[in-house]
Amino acid sequence: MKNRILHLFIFLIISPALYCQQNYDVHWDYRNQSFKEFVLSSEKNLNLRFFYRDEWVDNLKLQDVEGTTDLRSILDKLFHDKLLYYYIDETGNVVITKNFRVKTTDIRKDESENFIPPSEYSSDDEKDTRNESTSVTIGNPADRGKPGKATVSGYITNKDTKEPIPGVTVFVQELSAGAVTNAFGYYTLELPRGFHQLQFSFIGLRPKRINLNLNGTGELNVDMISVMIPLKETVISAQKSVTLQRFEVGAEKINITTFKLLPTAMGESDIIKSMLLIPGVQSIGEGSAGFNVRGGSADQNLVLLYGAPVYNTSHFFGFFSAVNSDIIKDVTLYKGGIPSRYGGRLSSVLDITARDGDRSEFRGNAGISPVTTHLMLEGPIKKDTLYYVLSGRTTYSNWLFSLFDNPSLKRSRASFYDLNGRLTWEADKNNKIDVSGYYSNDAFRFNSDTTYGYENSIVSARWRHFFHSRFFSTISANNSGYRYNISSDSPVTEGFDLAHKLNSTAFKADFNLFQGRHEFNFGIEGTAYIVHPGTRSPLGDSSLIIRKDIRRERALETALYIDDKYSLTQNISVNAGLRFSSFFVFGPGSVLIYDPEYSKSSSTVTDTVFYRSHTPYKTYAGPELRMSVNFRIDEKSSLKVNYNHTMQYLHLLSNTTSISPTDTWKISDSYIKPQTADQFAVGYYRMLSGTSMEVSAEVYYKTIKNMADFKGGSKLVMNENIGEDLVNVNGRSYGGEFMIKRTEGKVRGSISYTYSRTFVRSTGVYTDEIINGGKWFPANFDKPNDLIISLNYLLSRRFSMSGNYTWSTGRPITYPVAAYYYNDMLMIHYSDRNKYRLPDYSRLDFSFRVSGNLKAKKIANPYWTFSVYNLLGRKNVYSIYFKNEKDQVKGYKLSVFGQAIPTVTFSFDF
Repeated sequence: MKNRILHLFIFLIISPALYCQQNYDVHWDYRNQSFKEFVLSSEKNLNLRFFYRDEWVDNLKLQDVEGTTDLRSILDKLFHDKLLYYYIDETGNVVITKNFRVKTTDIRKDESENFIPPSEYSSDDEKDTRNESTSVTIGNPADRGKPGKATVSGYITNKDTKEPIPGVTVFVQELSAGAVTNAFGYYTLELPRGFHQLQFSFIGLRPKRINLNLNGTGELNVDMISVMIPLKETVISAQKSVTLQRFEVGAEKINITTFKLLPTAMGESDIIKSMLLIPGVQSIGEGSAGFNVRGGSADQNLVLLYGAPVYNTSHFFGFFSAVNSDIIKDVTLYKGGIPSRYGGRLSSVLDITARDGDRSEFRGNAGISPVTTHLMLEGPIKKDTLYYVLSGRTTYSNWLFSLFDNPSLKRSRASFYDLNGRLTWEADKNNKIDVSGYYSNDAFRFNSDTTYGYENSIVSARWRHFFHSRFFSTISANNSGYRYNISSDSPVTEGFDLAHKLNSTAFKADFNLFQGRHEFNFGIEGTAYIVHPGTRSPLGDSSLIIRKDIRRERALETALYIDDKYSLTQNISVNAGLRFSSFFVFGPGSVLIYDPEYSKSSSTVTDTVFYRSHTPYKTYAGPELRMSVNFRIDEKSSLKVNYNHTMQYLHLLSNTTSISPTDTWKISDSYIKPQTADQFAVGYYRMLSGTSMEVSAEVYYKTIKNMADFKGGSKLVMNENIGEDLVNVNGRSYGGEFMIKRTEGKVRGSISYTYSRTFVRSTGVYTDEIINGGKWFPANFDKPNDLIISLNYLLSRRFSMSGNYTWSTGRPITYPVAAYYYNDMLMIHYSDRNKYRLPDYSRLDFSFRVSGNLKAKKIANPYWTFSVYNLLGRKNVYSIYFKNEKDQVKGYKLSVFGQAIPTVTFSFDF
């Protein structure tokens, strides 16, 4: 007999045969037969087909059941006490399973129906269905013999909240075929007609297994149940099959539950800081804002919330993320293989998916730590139709400054707060509308009368329309703003208020179409920018400051894009995308004309050209190609190749190493060209030890053109002609990222190592535009070596421990290397740009979490998190600065955290 393995899963055709089972009489002598010989005789004489695994029946002998002539009685006696079960359908298929019975429904099927709802979905939520399978038949049995394949598709939702779940893995192991649900929780899978087992899995949800009898194309919608124990915290974990199924190289999907237990510096889970645990993602130092991805600067990362960009992603000097983790459903970071629907940044896209809220019952979450407190509420206004989610967070950190002995710090103040809200209306099954809002505010003052403040704001509306199960659209509009201001009233005659503002308004129409083996994603996008470079005004009636406004800048960015995900064969898939973007700069404005023989400066201006309002005076445009190929080597490994060409029209001008609130945004214009990047990446991924272990290796090479740097002594604030002080530089980066991680069991974790190099070189032709003699030099964020070890230990259902260890090479720095006197003045000679490095960085963090009791009915579910940041108290050097003291140059080291920082956080769900 030819061995046939169907992986124990079969979706059976439900018919009246369930009520009048057919008898099979055994009329031959089977006393000396093995089970496999008995199967051959049964298939020949009774016209049956058996499905099982060979190892289950190797030791079975038929002499143990002599004297029986009914097939069912023979199997009952043979399988007794062996944990083997069988099912015989009306077409003569005998399915043998181990450790579970095939579960069927007693609902009769009308031949006109295309889908039979599995009975498990109506069972009690508390029932453990992990060892059971549900059987479903799709299509008309009469179509079973038709040539070609059939398509199964549908939506996957959370059974508790009814929210769609993006990123769920749908996998058929025997075919090594699968799919991943999109942002709407929708999947589609083309399979041969016949019996298959579909496995559904997602972080934090109970895995689901469905035996499918596929006769023809149809729909299979699935509800998944949240895991009661909130302790599936592999720190950064793609699903077992997601890593192999995804087209992109360098795409990481992170669920909110994956970083809830991470050790924190001040008691707040931080999505931005959790990015630093991903290979290829780094920061310039402790407590710094922003992050760097594969050699890109911090402003080359697009962070999306509610589909709108967040222009400043930090609170409290970079110690907290600007996005409250309470409202996050999941997060996807594209550090390579960026889909064409995203544009406007070079290095990465961090797409934060926010929660819609609970549509069926009122829920909430609250928590308090030494410096922050937060509250989240959600629930229905009209059940399953109109529902909301609201959250707020604030700090009361000023008491910390009173603990310092330094009088300057005692007089300092710092605070922040943020608010989030979303209202969702499901008009009907084909239309869903949501309106979202976000606002954050930071204010701080250091030992002076100067106050710094900055704020983010987002308003977004989205309409999702389902034309039919395989074609749907998302129409969205949003407005995102960022503003900072600096004010001082001492002395009162010089009191001033300085402000900078960026505002963007975007419209986007996005469409998804599933056509056979193709998944098309296409659309149109437009974003209008208004930048107020700077406004300085008097503060108070006694101020003698004269108001000054730098003329605002206006621009429009548009894009058309299309993606096609196509499976060439069972083992080769392609994602080809093209984005065509354009950028128009509008008046009113003036353009200075410089003498081409000299460097740009106020003394080389030869003419000025004025442009009227709404008149475009500079245009940029170009294609952005995105291409990924996934080669499935076997069911446990894959090789992916990727190429990305990206363009960025918006620039963040900063003369500091780290992002600061007073950095200014600048649009591309006549002299500041758009940045462009080309990245090639190759990745190899393999599952080990029964898919509980994953090993991955990725290498990349990236080139960047038209980055902006400053000439020496440049003035950043209130500079009317900032283009005169800018220098174009090109960049290149390359590296390898290696990771091994375990995603199952009581002990889970990952070990990752990144080797990366990033260099820049000025492209100017004039003396004052040439940096480092025109040679390549390390970028400020070039850190060649980065090692991260993360572990989670699940002690029990209530207790867990987590730890992170991070080691990296220190970032580059420029040192003074000589001193001499000239005309009785001490002159300092500095080394080549970024020739030296800070000491290596090393940090160990630890946390311990205690959850409340596991009673099903209680008012609230409390949990405590005890965390120690920098457990070893290492004084990692953030920067080194130099001072001239009595004609001697002295260097000083600065550490942000020079000791262990313990934190206790109390939170509860209700």
